[in-house]
Amino acid sequence: MSRQEVVMPGAMDRGHEDFDALRATLAKFRLAGFEGRIARAAGDYLEEHGQEILPPSRAEPLSGAERAALRAVGVEPGGVADPQPALDLAARHAVLAETALPLAEVAARLGVDPSRLRQRLRERTILGIRGPDARGWRIPGFQLTASGELPGLRRVLKAIRPEARPVQVAAFFTTPQSDLDDGRGAGLTPAAWLAAGHDPEPVRELAAAI
Repeated sequence: MSRQEVVMPGAMDRGHEDFDALRATLAKFRLAGFEGRIARAAGDYLEEHGQEILPPSRAEPLSGAERAALRAVGVEPGGVADPQPALDLAARHAVLAETALPLAEVAARLGVDPSRLRQRLRERTILGIRGPDARGWRIPGFQLTASGELPGLRRVLKAIRPEARPVQVAAFFTTPQSDLDDGRGAGLTPAAWLAAGHDPEPVRELAAAI
């Protein structure tokens, strides 16, 4: 089986149908030149976490515990076993990992030693995601501005539950929130709100709820 011919956990009887669905999901992102690497990263993520995020391949309804487990990793279970939410999660994870910056590069931009950023990863005051090789850390770029670190980042990240996945955190920071009014009736993303120098407290309160 080639590297990209991924058979997902719990889906051996479906042949390549799930991988075809994964490729279709990845196509939504339209990142020219990244397709192969992102497909491999998404496949690796599914190989590692598929048992957690793919719904059981059976006709019986999901139990309450199974539904709660799926919601805990960002997948909303439907009435029947549908792999698409898990494919979406894997695709978002892969895109985030591929577009994040190497830890050493971010350390240089912030003027700190890489060991300091690794310490902050443990403290949950900066968000990191494992790179495609599953070893080195990478830092999603929404946490940076042209002049350095996003103001208020540490305070907001500490309010987020430790169990939240990187894709959930990144989605929160980059999705417009109606509570963060730009003064013209439109909601700003938390990242844009903080970058503009607004009070981080409303963002911290929203972050505590994700």
